[in-house]
Amino acid sequence: MMMWGLRSALLTTMGGGALAVSLLFAIPANAILHLTPDGITDGFTLTTFATMDPGNTGCCGGPFGVAVSGTSVIVSNGINNSISVFADVDGQTSTNGVPPTSALFNIPGAGTGTVAMATAGGVAYGANPTNSKFAQYNSNGTRNHDLTGVTPTVFLGMWGAPNGHIIASSSAGLIDIDPTANGGLGSFRVINATVFPDGVSVSPDGKTAFVELDGVIRAVDIASGALGIAYATSGAPDGSGVIAGGQFNGFIIANTNFGNIDLIDPVKNTFTTIATGGTRGDYTSPDPTNGTLFLDYSDIVARLGCPNCSFVAPPPPPGVPEPATLLLLGVGLVGLAGVALRRRRT
Repeated sequence: MMMWGLRSALLTTMGGGALAVSLLFAIPANAILHLTPDGITDGFTLTTFATMDPGNTGCCGGPFGVAVSGTSVIVSNGINNSISVFADVDGQTSTNGVPPTSALFNIPGAGTGTVAMATAGGVAYGANPTNSKFAQYNSNGTRNHDLTGVTPTVFLGMWGAPNGHIIASSSAGLIDIDPTANGGLGSFRVINATVFPDGVSVSPDGKTAFVELDGVIRAVDIASGALGIAYATSGAPDGSGVIAGGQFNGFIIANTNFGNIDLIDPVKNTFTTIATGGTRGDYTSPDPTNGTLFLDYSDIVARLGCPNCSFVAPPPPPGVPEPATLLLLGVGLVGLAGVALRRRRT
């Protein structure tokens, strides 16, 4: 089966055909995503990064795969099975990949289907639509190579973790991929073989995955695979993102199929709708260059910013060494201690 048809088939197979039809007709063609009064008061910003498929409102195609490679943003369009590459500046256009377009590159027939993309270690990853393998992508949107060391195939969502790994939904369940292992061919570990989520995100500390599962956002412990708290939303959540820093540190963003963006308080397990009026919302993906969050819709890719905070792991404060530096320092101190001990004994 072609990957662009995978999600529709899954909805039908899983008893979601009626839902897909209702979503197709429930959202008006003139839908305009905008912040609610709560979103404005809370200091969020919401812009359109790229207009891709104007007039498209339904399930289950659109600019769903987004990843950042260097200074370029790669967008895979499931409507026409193409890839567009843009500068990381709002207001881009690529109407069905047909000129006029502001894209740096347009590649027909190269789309990753209706699955997500991810940025891990500064590199873009997605799916090879011809064999459903996980694959690395170049900054010009071309596919570099398949991760042949990862035997499970792509299912739906994926997200780049702070350690450079990819947490992904796959044919083997939720998995942890090390894309640089085996000389760049990758390796994987099954986190939980019983869950097959849609949208996937990872907390900035890299310890928890937040996945769409059975109509809620569910926490999953990445180390043990244990399922955690289930978070309700305004309905039909998909992609998500966790805020780092600021007054909403640890809060969760949920992008919903109903065109809403919800802000979840993980302590109270309550939500506030901070944006509404969009077409069918889907995956999310962080922009590591500025800490904002890309949100995929049937027609556009939006960008959400939060006040004094980020959707990626913050760098250490000035003067605080990276963990690898601390490790090297510790090894060096142990070595010096050993030399001193030997000198005292001689």
